[in-house]
Amino acid sequence: MDTAKLAEAYKRKQISAEAAAGLVQSGMNIFMGISANMARVIDKHLARRKDDLHDVSIQTSLDTAEHEFLKADPEGAVFKWHSGFFLHSVRSQVAARGSGVYWAQSWHLAPGVIREQSVKDISFIVTAPMDAHGYFNFGLSVTELMAFCEVSKKIVVVVLEDMPVICGGQEEAIHISKIDHIVEDREFKTFCLPAVPVKEEDRLIAHNIVSAGLIGDGTTLQIGIGGLPNSVLDALADAGVHHLGIHSEMLTDKMFDLIQAGIVDNTRKKIDRYKSTFAFCLGSRRLYDFLDRNPMFASYPVDYVNNPLIIAQQPRMFSLNTTMQIDLMGQVASEQVGGERPRQISGTGGQLDFVMGTMLAQDRAGVSVLALYSQYKGRSRIVPILEKGTVVTVPRSLVDYVATEWGLVRSRGLSINERAQALIRIAHPDHREALMRQAVDAGFIPYRSATDKLPRGVINCRD
Repeated sequence: MDTAKLAEAYKRKQISAEAAAGLVQSGMNIFMGISANMARVIDKHLARRKDDLHDVSIQTSLDTAEHEFLKADPEGAVFKWHSGFFLHSVRSQVAARGSGVYWAQSWHLAPGVIREQSVKDISFIVTAPMDAHGYFNFGLSVTELMAFCEVSKKIVVVVLEDMPVICGGQEEAIHISKIDHIVEDREFKTFCLPAVPVKEEDRLIAHNIVSAGLIGDGTTLQIGIGGLPNSVLDALADAGVHHLGIHSEMLTDKMFDLIQAGIVDNTRKKIDRYKSTFAFCLGSRRLYDFLDRNPMFASYPVDYVNNPLIIAQQPRMFSLNTTMQIDLMGQVASEQVGGERPRQISGTGGQLDFVMGTMLAQDRAGVSVLALYSQYKGRSRIVPILEKGTVVTVPRSLVDYVATEWGLVRSRGLSINERAQALIRIAHPDHREALMRQAVDAGFIPYRSATDKLPRGVINCRD
């Protein structure tokens, strides 16, 4: 299309946010966004229509704000909500509605599952403003947005003026000819993630990981958000490593700092060389402005970034993810805690994807670390056996390294007897004696190691 035709098409398709929300009818199945690409202005107007609707299914993921439709309909009588990953902003609503609101997927599978099994009546897709060629860039979240567009009967783009344009990759933009309506959101700004405070435990865990030499020259990084990942990235600034690369589902401010310092240059990557690759970004306005139209970056959908066979091609691939619990057999629980009414806390996300990717590394140098605080409110997070109702995110057969503030263990290759003793050694000292008794009673430790020697698998530890 030439400029005049693009302008005419834009004007013809443009509607108000209120009118866009008015397109939703009872019985419809809609998608409302993900992460920083959440259609908040649609949420606001849709919530006001609660009394006019019934049986509206709404899908979201990585919910960055408490949705107005949840506030308007806390019991879920009208809006049937499901999400692929929960952040802090919606956890009280998840607790109230129950873990059934979770859409469970290993993230690299999500685009394929959507294309094969899903139909949406409307997808509200948040984008950057249209460019001179008629394309609306998905900005900070490529993830599975194109898959939702492809299965939607109607596509409504919600334009945020301050959404950065991110270079692709693939599937990073949609043309005006493919969309039905355009909404210009002049009420909300693109979500920025507040700075995450760092605890002393974060610094200790980071020291245990970095001092073990698990990250060296030429390592490719996948590291998420939070005090612990930030502490590891801070430690790398002083670790004397060079030529790091980024292939990560999420891009963060601390990664930006390493790029600015010249520590990350992506020169050793085997694919997407010279580019930091990611599926979504959450961070500060400073980071967003740096990303805008910057060819140093490439955004891709999650069936590329999180594909274990793609991850496996990167040199010295290092993956760090946090978890909530691990039992003495090595089963890792990162998303749902048990009980008679299990509580979904977050989601599988890409944790298992990157564990598998590092395990399959073509250079046989992949490393996966699953890290956790040793205790929470005085209770050990290393437990004899996961409680009934607790979901296993990473099976014991795939777990590589486990880190707490008390040490680092390599679990892969250990017997259950060895694994239990090693994990007890990096548990909080207040719980080690009880864990040892419980492990013996459960039959996990038929043979005790000599008390003057570190259990096999313990890389470093402190008392």
